[in-house]
Amino acid sequence: MNGKRSGAWIVSLFLGFSMIFFCWPPAWAADEPYPNKPVSIIIPYTPGGTLDTHAKLLGDKLAEVLGQPFINMHKPGGGGTLGISFTARAKPDGYTIVTGTTSALAFTPVVKKVDYSLEDFIPLGMYCKGAIHFFVRADSQYKTIQDFVMEGKNRAEPLKVSSFGKLTPADFVLEMFSKQAGIKLAHVPYKSSTEAGTALLGGHVEGAFVTSSMGQMESGTFRLLAIADHERSRVFPDGKTFKELGYPIALPIWYSLCVQQKAPKKIVDILANGMQEVYKRHGKEIAEALIRIEFSPNFLDSKQSILEYKKDYETIVAMAKQLGIEAK
Repeated sequence: MNGKRSGAWIVSLFLGFSMIFFCWPPAWAADEPYPNKPVSIIIPYTPGGTLDTHAKLLGDKLAEVLGQPFINMHKPGGGGTLGISFTARAKPDGYTIVTGTTSALAFTPVVKKVDYSLEDFIPLGMYCKGAIHFFVRADSQYKTIQDFVMEGKNRAEPLKVSSFGKLTPADFVLEMFSKQAGIKLAHVPYKSSTEAGTALLGGHVEGAFVTSSMGQMESGTFRLLAIADHERSRVFPDGKTFKELGYPIALPIWYSLCVQQKAPKKIVDILANGMQEVYKRHGKEIAEALIRIEFSPNFLDSKQSILEYKKDYETIVAMAKQLGIEAK
């Protein structure tokens, strides 16, 4: 009897130690190097867009610095929200990051109900920014923004303008401009800046609020009347800001790579430091590549990027109130 009890006690003790050994994370797991396998960069849009180019450009350089491939993975849908939502729900282990923008991270949660917020992500570093540009055709009667405003005040019917969608940064900029200039605009929304620009080329609208000229500035078919940013663009340095022209409207669209807020600090630091190293080694090359596709290269580190996104979020909320749009 005593032998049986002793045997049972020894078995129980063995099982107890076994459970501790197999369930408690071993020291080597905690110190496992990162990254030790490929990292996925989620692109919230279909292949072939500008974010593809951005992610490829930065991903290749991060791979060089951190020693593992960074691979583009597309998760389109919902105007970019599905890819952001997918990343928010992914395991926060540093192997799933996303191309984040002011539009998707700071703007969309204000105007739509989504299952993520700006606070769910940590930007590893903003690498460039775009802006809403107000273009007209180069052969139009509007040489300046004052010409456009004067026509808007003298004409009985509203002037038609296009953008890349309702409840987008472009929509906010054109509505703020309409309000401040005291003119009526007939907004014709499209699904993309390319479609909105094509409508302008075809004469279907008289102005376009878009993020890019699609090469039309270089070809001489578009004229830039104003940029909705705090400063002039490095892409179009002669283009004046709305503020310079008497309309204090600025809503820059920043671009960054982001990781989940719940990711371990050690991993966040490795990725953020990796971004800084990329810019130390290849900053000039990256800047030239971004300017060629009409983006202004501006590198902010992770801490600066967090502050910038928060500031832009507050600006968007304030704009929504001015326009009578209820924040979600």
